[in-house]
Amino acid sequence: MDTATVPPDRSARDAAAMARLRHELAHPPFHAVLGPEAVGVDADAGTVVIRLPYREAFRRAAGSADIHGGVIATLIDLAAHAAVAVQTGRMAPTIDLRIDYLRAAPGTDLLATARTLRVGRTIARADVEVTAAGDARPVAVGRGTFSTHQPAAAAAATE
Repeated sequence: MDTATVPPDRSARDAAAMARLRHELAHPPFHAVLGPEAVGVDADAGTVVIRLPYREAFRRAAGSADIHGGVIATLIDLAAHAAVAVQTGRMAPTIDLRIDYLRAAPGTDLLATARTLRVGRTIARADVEVTAAGDARPVAVGRGTFSTHQPAAAAAATE
């Protein structure tokens, strides 16, 4: 059997996916402001888990420890994007993003679990659930749609 046709084992796929996830979190300069951290990845399931460490700058108002909704929306966008990028191996611009805020996010680290629903030639979709650290109840859920279209010239350059 030709070993080039044998798919890598799961641990190798997950290690490669974790490397891609870390790249996706470190690459955009804006992420340096946020500080998201890769927690876990399941390449086969198309799932990533990202932690956003709490910072006082994330508060929604002076005197409140609750986290601003814009921070949560950003976390949902970057987690969904990361799940798609782990599957495609490249950036995938956001086309649409929907967020449902379910309850106030307390002043603690947030965990975003993103799962790809579909990754096609031109479009990908991912769902995200955000929880506060130590609490399984979601504070928000979101769904993102991303462009996976790769122009012919770009596809030829990556081969």
